[in-house]
Amino acid sequence: IYLQNHVIMILEFDGLKIEKCDGVYPPSDDTFLLIENATCSGRSIEIGCGTGIVSIYFLKKGCDIQAVDINELAVECARKNARRNGLNLNAYRSDLFSSVIGYFDTVLFNAPYLPVEEEDISWSGGEDMGIVKRFLTQARYHLTDKGQIYLVLTDLTDNDRIFSEHGYAYMIVKEMKFDFESILLYRLTPVRI
Repeated sequence: IYLQNHVIMILEFDGLKIEKCDGVYPPSDDTFLLIENATCSGRSIEIGCGTGIVSIYFLKKGCDIQAVDINELAVECARKNARRNGLNLNAYRSDLFSSVIGYFDTVLFNAPYLPVEEEDISWSGGEDMGIVKRFLTQARYHLTDKGQIYLVLTDLTDNDRIFSEHGYAYMIVKEMKFDFESILLYRLTPVRI
C-alpha cells in the first residue's frame, strides 16, 4: 500500500492484516513459533508485543489478553493493528511488568534473546540476559496458582541454569533449528515451595 510516498507493509496471516511499523520489531520466525505453538487460556498478557500480531491473533480466537511493550511506537502499532482487524486490544506501555496490575493464567513473551550488548533492545537481551532474568523475577508475582509462561529463547544461552536459578520448571514446546542457532519455545511454571 502506498500513502503519499510512504510504503505501508502489510503482512497477512490467518485472516489478519498486520502493518509492519517503523521502529517496531517485525513479525519473524520467533513470532510465528510463539503464535503457532503456545496456548492462551484464562486471563492473559503478552510482554513485548511489538506489532501486536500475537495478542491480536489470540484476541481474535477469544482469549482475554492484554499487551505491553516498553516501546511507545510498538504500543501504538499494536493498537492500530487491532483496529485494522476490527478488534480492541488493551495495549499500554510498560517496562516488563512495571505498569502491570493483577494476576494472569498465561504470560507470553518473545524475549529479546540474543546475548549481545548495546544493540536494539527488541532482540538484544544483553550478554548476561538481564532482561530475561528481570522478567523471570517479576513474572512469578503476576501468575495465578496454575499460571504458565510461554517464553521464546535461543540455545546460545544456558537457559537451564537461568530457569533453575529463578525457580522455574520448564519444558520445550517446540524448537526451530537454523545454521547458527536454534530458537526454542519453553513453557514454564514457578516451582512452588
